[in-house]
Amino acid sequence: MQIIDAQIHDVGPWSDWTGESAELQHRIATELVIAYLDAVGVHGVVLFPGGDHASADWGAAALPDRIAYIPHITPDAPDIDGAVRAAKKNHNRGQLGLRAIIGWPLDGREVKRLEAGAWHPIFAACEKHQVPLFLFISGWLPRATDIAARFPRLTLILDHLGLRQPPLDDAEDPPFKSLPQLLELAKFPNVTVKLCGLPSLSREAYPYKDVAPRLRAVVDAFGAKRLMWASDATRFAGRIGLGRFQNPRTLGPYPGKHTYAESMHFIRDSDVLTAAEKEAILGGTARQVLGWSIAPK
Repeated sequence: MQIIDAQIHDVGPWSDWTGESAELQHRIATELVIAYLDAVGVHGVVLFPGGDHASADWGAAALPDRIAYIPHITPDAPDIDGAVRAAKKNHNRGQLGLRAIIGWPLDGREVKRLEAGAWHPIFAACEKHQVPLFLFISGWLPRATDIAARFPRLTLILDHLGLRQPPLDDAEDPPFKSLPQLLELAKFPNVTVKLCGLPSLSREAYPYKDVAPRLRAVVDAFGAKRLMWASDATRFAGRIGLGRFQNPRTLGPYPGKHTYAESMHFIRDSDVLTAAEKEAILGGTARQVLGWSIAPK
């Protein structure tokens, strides 16, 4: 089984690259990514870079069977349809889709733009050109329902189960208060869920047995072929990006903090999942939904 991690960000630590060539920066960033993967036995990764995705593009070109990437798009793009068409054209170069970040910042400003219709051209263009769209809308799951219903041919991948998670946000009280809203989305066949961050909502040590029933509920609702595992290890470890930022909340202990290995083994060694479900969640779904032609072992 070739395991695919459906999300990490640019890897840290932050460095000052003044005076160094772009190629050297890209080579080092790529080597850091591969070191992350090899350390825990993950074969491929989908990178979610910051504003500049040059290093991700370089890594995907150099190692197409190990690295792919998803840049984000906003309503401020000067040519939304053109950007989506370019994403479609770049699929064979490792750009497997786009990402809409609506649940951040936490003040809800992007949600207000969504409600005003500013994001709709992006949804329509991705539906038209059949470009998968990752949707970060944690804390606002009813809005995801509206999007899925209005754009039924849009391949929508819901980030982080749509649930508020530390360390960048505070979990709800109780942590799975909005889980029923997530499970309701299973009725939309165009919705896939990025199974990311369940360990962060646990109040126990690994193997996080208190959240295993929640995992089983999500699998029962969506089916494993509509779930893709992601570690988001850079977020939980505070290593979010060369030249981007390090969140101070991640520097010490916080509820739900976990390692890259614990995130992966939580799924791979789970006693509430079948072997076939693990195969799908840990790579099969990502290959199928994103059209990433990594041959499974």
